[in-house]
Amino acid sequence: MTRIYHLEVVPETNARFSWKLEGLLDQVAYQIKVTDYKGELIWNSGRVSSEKRHGILAPAFPKEKQLNWTVEVELEDGSFIEAQGDPFFTRIEKWTAKWVEPTRTRKPLIDKKLAWEVRKFEQEPLERLDAPIYLRQEFELEDIPEEALLYMTARGIYVAYVNGEKVSDLFAPGYTAYQKHIDYQVVDVVPYLKKGKNILGFLLADGWYTGKIEYIGVGQQYGTENSLIAELKWYQDSVLVGSVITDENVRWTDQGPVRFADLYVGEHYSQAHELPGWLDETYEDGDWQEVSIKEYGYTELTLQTTPPISISRTIRPQIIRTPKGELILDAGEIIVGYTSFNNLSLAKNTTVSFEHSETLDKEGNFLQNILGQNKEQKDYYVAGKDGLHSWTPATTFHGFRYVKVEGTLDCDPEHYQIHVIVTPLRTAGTLVTSDERLNKLQENIVRSQEGNMISIPTDCPQRERTGWTGDMQVYAPTACYEKDVEQFLRHWLDDMRHEQYDDGQIPQVIPCPPSHDYMKPEGEEAVNTAGWSDASIIVPWRLYEFYGDKQILEDNYEMISRYMISIENRMSLLPKDYGEMTPERQAYQKYLWNTDFQFGDWLMPSAGMDSAKYTGNEVATLMTVLTTELMVKISTLLGHVEKAMHYAELNQNIKSAYVKEYMTEDGRMTSDYQGVYVLALATNTVPDHLKVASLNRLKELIHENDDRLDTGFLSVAYLLPLLHELGEKELANKLLFRDQSPSWLYEVKMGATTMWEAWNCYAEDGTPSADSMNHFAFGCVGEYLFRTILGIDKQEAGFQKVLIKPDLYSGLHYAKGLYDSIWGPISVDWKITGRKAELALVLPPNVTATVEFGSKRFDNITHDFRVNVSL
Repeated sequence: MTRIYHLEVVPETNARFSWKLEGLLDQVAYQIKVTDYKGELIWNSGRVSSEKRHGILAPAFPKEKQLNWTVEVELEDGSFIEAQGDPFFTRIEKWTAKWVEPTRTRKPLIDKKLAWEVRKFEQEPLERLDAPIYLRQEFELEDIPEEALLYMTARGIYVAYVNGEKVSDLFAPGYTAYQKHIDYQVVDVVPYLKKGKNILGFLLADGWYTGKIEYIGVGQQYGTENSLIAELKWYQDSVLVGSVITDENVRWTDQGPVRFADLYVGEHYSQAHELPGWLDETYEDGDWQEVSIKEYGYTELTLQTTPPISISRTIRPQIIRTPKGELILDAGEIIVGYTSFNNLSLAKNTTVSFEHSETLDKEGNFLQNILGQNKEQKDYYVAGKDGLHSWTPATTFHGFRYVKVEGTLDCDPEHYQIHVIVTPLRTAGTLVTSDERLNKLQENIVRSQEGNMISIPTDCPQRERTGWTGDMQVYAPTACYEKDVEQFLRHWLDDMRHEQYDDGQIPQVIPCPPSHDYMKPEGEEAVNTAGWSDASIIVPWRLYEFYGDKQILEDNYEMISRYMISIENRMSLLPKDYGEMTPERQAYQKYLWNTDFQFGDWLMPSAGMDSAKYTGNEVATLMTVLTTELMVKISTLLGHVEKAMHYAELNQNIKSAYVKEYMTEDGRMTSDYQGVYVLALATNTVPDHLKVASLNRLKELIHENDDRLDTGFLSVAYLLPLLHELGEKELANKLLFRDQSPSWLYEVKMGATTMWEAWNCYAEDGTPSADSMNHFAFGCVGEYLFRTILGIDKQEAGFQKVLIKPDLYSGLHYAKGLYDSIWGPISVDWKITGRKAELALVLPPNVTATVEFGSKRFDNITHDFRVNVSL
């Protein structure tokens, strides 16, 4: 039996429809029908003879509609199957609502540009942070309409209510490049309306717009005040019959129970300040203030196309007492979310606080290891009366495992909940092996990915929550194997285009707030950084490889072309010692990226933050070899022949310059580190006659390091695949299964539940460092696990033709899992018994495979396949 599943629509100007098939019969044709909420036909694709079922573009639909859709698939035996997708909304026709914000004087900023010098402010958060605001608007309805759509967004984050019922998503509208892009949300609110007086209510907090965000922790970066816009339109017989908009009639107050609200610092809730009935029609808001109307315009407003942040699960924590006697909630794993409580018995004026951290110290006491200003991760609840109390924060989240509770002695775990939040991206890959350590590593990779894809891809969920581009580009293939990240990363690339400089340079973080400039080395003019800004090319290419949609490359081609021009401009600058060089050296300097600050092979174990000093120029030049090679592929694919020729020539010139400047005649690198050899070999920069020598030197460096890796952010993803490809499979697997630091399994041995920022976040004696315990970058080994260990690889973009080639000599007894491609699930289950190996493969409709299993090869495999071989 063949079934349709995972129906998806992306409601852009031209909606994109997708679905997947599982079963034994191929698709030969499809037909999509789109109807309105009354069932009237809006669009019919007609019968389309095609096996395609991903990213199918539709014409522009009428605006301000809630639409339904179905797809009927014709199978190769002439039968038909049908499925219905989830409803979706189209864009607003025209905004008439006004941006409203409070008129108030905010507390003065005391944030420091040199944030790392700040350990703790003298002022408590309640003294230095502002309260969020509550907004309220009344409107009348004579009858309940057939359809009522509420469009809304904010500069800040908001919680929306209709007649007391919450109708908004968590932390809406999310984090975007606010100057040019703010997502808006839409919801059908008919179930919440009533005849007579109705109430729209909002809680508006700082969020990413004015909050203490990013590594520096500086507030009010995008603006000095938060604002909101909302427009409720109702329809009868598909005709607009009425509306209510945010305007001068909105009233506001900041005297509600939330006394401060910051995504990073935390939330403070005072029960005594509650506003009983403020969402009821009988509430008197005469002492609330009039809003200020702002002419911010609407050009940056875009209908949200990514899944909204939501709670994925709730954990009942374990209660522990530390040697110091501290009351600690233990989630059992590092997560991203927040803590709530219910039925705590508290006396009036009692303050209960919840401080969040990823680690305990070596002795088992609570430790706040993340330093810097505005990094408290601490929430407060103040009881306004005696009795039982329950509370859930609404405006903050944290990255943590442990929660120190103060102000109560209640040790009943039933009274506490830890809520895990995610951007709900569908699981794409599953993997289980005969080695429980690898299984734990796989779990840790997924947990770090989920925790670092809250609205945008971030480096860590506690200290920074910053969209560092280098982390994402190196992790992108693993991200695609683990989750369906296509639209999530397309959305992020939209903001990358928004943030690109006029001269083509790409910032290191996306979105890029003004405070990121504070981190520039003194005198540094460049914005581009190799391996980070290169994400503008590498991420679209990885998405194309996994999802097979050339439109991803088309959408970003102008950006990456401008970026490559900016690289050539930076490379054309002359180093300070240019005048002292021989004419021969001077001739090729324009093909080396050696005049700007570079991170190099960041955080390689032997050098840490000095990796930039030791490997910066060499790695920058090698990354440009990679990007020019990708430009050849992308330009050729899109038909830009002259550009492809230009980048092919540039690629060869850069390789030649690198060899002359940074390699010796015996195949050694002047920067004699593992990662430099890895990148030089992986990019085919090393001349053929020196490849054996360079590989041997790489092996020597590994052996000299006690058969342990010494690779940083930019090289680590290529380490194991390179060794495997060059015939050093035994060494590759030795590194994979090593459990001494630095290694992936050392983290597992030390009890990690997520991937670490640095390879030594815990010393052997259990002493934690001041690094993040939740960074996904080094989880890029996940690609190797899926592609080489499990054995699922693409033969062409999109995985319609695949190569199944598991590594039977890794030391594992079995591996089983799947990759849920755009066509459907590709499932592999292999095991070794004695000297026999068995493979079970299941392919989705319309997909063919080449199988290399042991010494045997099988071509043009479809659907189910089994084979046994002797080893």
